Amino acid sequence: MLFTDPNIEYPINNPELSFTDYITACKTLIAKHRLDLNSPKAERIINANAPFELRPQQAAKCGALLIHGLLDSPFTMQEIGLQLQAQGLLTRAILLPGHGTVPGALLKTDYHQWLQTVQYGISTFANEVDTLFLVGYSTGASLALYHTLQNSSNIAGIILLSPAIQIASVFAGIANGYKTLSWAWPRAAWLHQDPNEMLDYAKYLSLPFNAVYQVYRLTQQIKKTKTSQVPLLFALSKNDNTVCSRASIRYFKQQLHPKNHLLLYSNEPNLCVDPRITQRHASYPLLRIRDFSHLTLPFSPQNPHYGQRGDYALASHVPTEDQTLYGEFTPFQIQCNEWLYKLKLSQHHYQRLTFNPDFKFLIKTIEEFIKHQKI
Repeated sequence: MLFTDPNIEYPINNPELSFTDYITACKTLIAKHRLDLNSPKAERIINANAPFELRPQQAAKCGALLIHGLLDSPFTMQEIGLQLQAQGLLTRAILLPGHGTVPGALLKTDYHQWLQTVQYGISTFANEVDTLFLVGYSTGASLALYHTLQNSSNIAGIILLSPAIQIASVFAGIANGYKTLSWAWPRAAWLHQDPNEMLDYAKYLSLPFNAVYQVYRLTQQIKKTKTSQVPLLFALSKNDNTVCSRASIRYFKQQLHPKNHLLLYSNEPNLCVDPRITQRHASYPLLRIRDFSHLTLPFSPQNPHYGQRGDYALASHVPTEDQTLYGEFTPFQIQCNEWLYKLKLSQHHYQRLTFNPDFKFLIKTIEEFIKHQKI
């Protein structure tokens, strides 16, 4: 059930659908297809995976569309959405097709469906705000960028968190090869099937090859159109091993808009001479944080799921009395280090960092970027 395609029709084909009705329709399909709702957390799980709207107290002249990443849910963008709402923006988050239900829903999803959802989300602001920003995380950032490269007429700026300009894996370009085997061996359609898939209610832990290939196709399209006419705010970790940070930095430097800005988290010496680049430390020794992971940026230390006291079993519950070191670690690195730890050849357990200790500065940077575009 988790790893077969449920053939869900996500509500993306009706431009007349109000955003309120869109949220309701998505909640209905989430409730129908998820397999973890026989618990007291059922309502929390549905709300985490559903689109949402956050209206400020006063009538908004400015709006923001929030776009989550691959395997993620709208929950990823929730805290940023609340901060933008507090700044007076009408804020909406969409649910990308294939997400929010079971990972098998990504087996046949096409990136054009994701783009269609972005277009729908943008259209809902048409008669409500004068200025619109797109805020995307990972694949969501790339979707925002690609849309704007094709049609920038109504977008004031894009905020790209850990953008997937290029996938870090060298196998991304050949991810479509699974089709030659999967008709006879369904497991061949999966890069990874996680036995603990239902451990995290806000994110898939399993990954089909098709999902990787669709992101790869999207990044290839972005490379064909290199110049953005819209101001860009990049925020990324230099040590990100899910997306290629070097490619993102290189892409940023190719963009010449004077209002562009890059917030870079790195422990390397600050060698940037570009005044548009702000570098911040990614190391917090007192919290045993070595560097920032791909998961880090959108979540504050107070996040109820991924924060220091989050309900996710693998949340970074720091500070701790054990010898866990937090940062950007692959599952292979974590497993190898566990062997070394058991042999007393390593002093620390490894765990991926799940929240951003510099979240307040990130929000301040986003706020200043938005204000700058209004001038």
